[in-house]
Amino acid sequence: MDLRLLVEPLFIKYGVDVVFSGHEHFYERVHPQNGVHYFTSGAAAKLRRGNIRKGPLTAAGFDADRSFMIVELTDDELHFQAISRTGRTVDSGMIERPADPSPSTNSR
Repeated sequence: MDLRLLVEPLFIKYGVDVVFSGHEHFYERVHPQNGVHYFTSGAAAKLRRGNIRKGPLTAAGFDADRSFMIVELTDDELHFQAISRTGRTVDSGMIERPADPSPSTNSR
């Protein structure tokens, strides 16, 4: 079973907006699932060219070279940039924090 399907209910329950993982040896950003944004950034050292399996959930992917991510947080925005070893931006964007439906229980 897909690990995301097991843990996503917890992400939703506890208000997790963004998830970063790194075990796979490539970069991938998945289209938001139930309001949760998923990133895999694991191509900084070992590289497995051709290992990414792009599907309907894949928003962006890169496995042609090593890469790393820069992430900047402000009060209500997350800016991200995935950069190849040669300095080329392979993906970038901004995620706005969703409005909190119950501010009195917000623990962020």
